[in-house]
Amino acid sequence: MKNQKNQRLMLAVATLFNAPHSDGAELQQPVLPEVKVKTAAAKESKYKADTAGTGLKFEAPMRDIPQSISVVKEDLVKSQNAFNLRDALKNVSGLTIAAGEGGRTGDSITLRGFTANSDTYLDGAKENGQYFRDTFFLDRVEVLKGSSSVLFGRGSTGGVINSIARKPVLGESFAIADFTFGNYDFKRTTLDAGTSFDNQFGIRLNGLYQDADSFRDYNFTNRWGVAPSLQWAITPDSALTLHLLHQEEDSVFDYGLPMFRGKPADASVSNFYGFIDDRLQTFDTTIATAIFNQRFSRDSSMRNIFRYGDYHRQYRTLLFGDITDTGITSTVERTQALRESPQQNFFNQTDFSFTRPFFGFSNTLLFGVEIGWENFAFRSKNSTNVPSISIFDPVSAATVGPGRANDFSGRLNSDRSTSTQTVAGYVLDQFEITPQWKLLAGTRYDFFAAKQDDRLNDSNDLENTARIFNPRAALLWQPADWQSYYFSWGTSFNPSAETFNLSTATANLDPERNQNFEIGAKLDFFDGRLSATGALFRLEKTNARTTDPNDPNLNILAGEQRTDGFELGLFGELLPDWNVSATYAFLDADVVKSNTVQTGTVSGDRISLQGKKPINVPKNSGVVWTTYNITPEWEIGGGVFFSSSRFTDSANEVTLPGYARVDATLAYHHRYFDVQANVFNLLDKEYFESGQSRTALPGVPVSGQITLRIKY
Repeated sequence: MKNQKNQRLMLAVATLFNAPHSDGAELQQPVLPEVKVKTAAAKESKYKADTAGTGLKFEAPMRDIPQSISVVKEDLVKSQNAFNLRDALKNVSGLTIAAGEGGRTGDSITLRGFTANSDTYLDGAKENGQYFRDTFFLDRVEVLKGSSSVLFGRGSTGGVINSIARKPVLGESFAIADFTFGNYDFKRTTLDAGTSFDNQFGIRLNGLYQDADSFRDYNFTNRWGVAPSLQWAITPDSALTLHLLHQEEDSVFDYGLPMFRGKPADASVSNFYGFIDDRLQTFDTTIATAIFNQRFSRDSSMRNIFRYGDYHRQYRTLLFGDITDTGITSTVERTQALRESPQQNFFNQTDFSFTRPFFGFSNTLLFGVEIGWENFAFRSKNSTNVPSISIFDPVSAATVGPGRANDFSGRLNSDRSTSTQTVAGYVLDQFEITPQWKLLAGTRYDFFAAKQDDRLNDSNDLENTARIFNPRAALLWQPADWQSYYFSWGTSFNPSAETFNLSTATANLDPERNQNFEIGAKLDFFDGRLSATGALFRLEKTNARTTDPNDPNLNILAGEQRTDGFELGLFGELLPDWNVSATYAFLDADVVKSNTVQTGTVSGDRISLQGKKPINVPKNSGVVWTTYNITPEWEIGGGVFFSSSRFTDSANEVTLPGYARVDATLAYHHRYFDVQANVFNLLDKEYFESGQSRTALPGVPVSGQITLRIKY
């Protein structure tokens, strides 16, 4: 009888490995009758990811990706109550987020010292609209660090942020509802429900409703969203997945406190400096995605993804200007503008993969094409006669008065539209020289064209075209199953219209070029339950835009910016039931060469940017988060988020102080429900999450939330 059971187990395992499948669907061939075998399956790690799909454009073991990559899993997001993408990304080393730059709304991201505002993706396809991304429908977030244009095209200088949406699970039915209540009248409800039919059709629905005030006076966030998805296993070798995201938000444009004498003003963190009746900020986002997977044989497959994105935002800015420094009675000037910016994206990319021996050596070949169109419009109208306000005792009128911009009639300050076109082809090959040595090489050719139509000034009707190759190469050494060491080199490019803005100073320039050199290690311990990672890198922009010394109205490609640094990470189980996610990054970023001179925000002097530090780049930053199951039901945990000081202006006269914030969590888990308590800023330290040259956004004071999770 024992031999018969062993034979059945071997047959079941052979069936599993021989059954063809496609990403996004559970596809199996009915080769043998179903054999049920009970084994002690390994428990999935809560915070450690074994595979990722971002580093090589196909799902691959983390140890086979020769580049630093961070994966923020759903369990970590839930443990921290990280409801926004910006909160989830606090777990990623070398990444910082600001409230916005230059009136930008939505998340503004800096990665390894370089802006990554246009480097956001969803399921591997570009998703770069400006809005505040929620985590209610996400399975995980993958962040690939270092220049990566061979995979993602324009941008991707410091890396890319690729969110992975939840998909239907064939063969399962479930429903999970979360109800969260907290300080400042915080109320949030989410739903995650799914079922399948005949093991061929699967549906899943994620929903969100949030209504919350804030520790900041007159602030609020009302947000709702829905994200349905459908999966159809057409045949054992093909599958179609459809996903829709619709999210709307009504909130307040608020960048926080004024900067005073080069640091955040020593005023109450609850102070509101806007107009009580002028808190307009709305977002309306719709993203539709279709993913088709086809397996031609055991060795070859194809994936096509189509993405349509529609983004609309309308808001009144409230920005700070010059300060009249009279001590405690100091005032700050304010500007206000009514703005809107609709955007539409169309992207289609097709990937082919072949896994076949080459001259007797294992070999995986990936190639594909990408085409895309983007249309972005921007209108802005300034309010007039906006009064200054006291920095330390702000008392504001209800509205700016008769000078408020209520619509887009009359004289506008900006009215332009920008259209872009992307056509690209790429090839990537991973070649196994020996079982211990692997070579990765590839390149991508991009054609990127942009055209700007300025309705206020025909002389600003501009065009820019880039045609460029971006290669990548890496060498992997894996002397044992638990060790992986690599050296990688990658490139990227930044065209002038990367973020839909052309000017006479930049329209005729070629793209900026970047390269990343990286040496790293990925080690597994305790039979793979714990992983440690480390990377030493240099990321440099070799031809940065800088002022033309012969014509201050033009730019030339003669600057240089560089970030030297290293990262460390620890993920998984330290001991049974003791989970940890810990990251640390050291970044030494410098503007090595620049002809640009700017007026200092504080001194008013003319200051050269050469030798200065880039904005929003702390030298030291990281997070340690750990949880422990005291019993199978009770879980306790917490962590610290820390960052050293950083400059928020290019002239390095304005500084955001460093901070360390301590959070804690306590949870009770039951088969049908969970109860979880979270405390934020447990020590009630005053700190600032982000800032700009004239503003500083304070972090939340000590506060708490209670979540009830009902599971079916």
